[in-house]
Amino acid sequence: MVDATDAPWSGHNVFNSGDLVLDTLHNFFLESGARAHKMRVYETTKNPVARRMIGYLLVRGGVHQAAYARALEELTGVAVDKMLPIPQISNKLFDETREFEAQGLHRILFRFSPDDYKNLAAIWHGPHYDDGKPLEVRDGTPEGGPLADLTEAPSSGIPGFAPEELAALSQRLMKNL
Repeated sequence: MVDATDAPWSGHNVFNSGDLVLDTLHNFFLESGARAHKMRVYETTKNPVARRMIGYLLVRGGVHQAAYARALEELTGVAVDKMLPIPQISNKLFDETREFEAQGLHRILFRFSPDDYKNLAAIWHGPHYDDGKPLEVRDGTPEGGPLADLTEAPSSGIPGFAPEELAALSQRLMKNL
């Protein structure tokens, strides 16, 4: 596994304070920020395929945001939805989210392996913040289309320069300073 720069993943960018409440709050805000970024991308395009995909991601990201809020409530006893608006901007403002919410995907937290996260229902229960319908933990993966069997393209997201070529380019640029 590699990061966006094709460097081996090391976890150096993982936040871990040693305080479960602080770490959970940090993750709640990361999910909130991710939703904001998806909304910005949504607003930059009129492409129907992109908007549909972002609509799905908004719904699923909202699940993750709400899960961290529920975890914070279990850890602290604080009603997070009274302290912070969840979601701050409702999915109902985006046409492309309605189909996925009608399927209940905003209330389902998937557990890909029944052997992991066995106590997930300890936080994911009760009514959904936005519509009051019951939350659900579901084993398995969401239904979707068939997965494409694609060939590996490890450098598809980065320029195709070798490290020594980048060093030479950098030196050339530095000469002009």
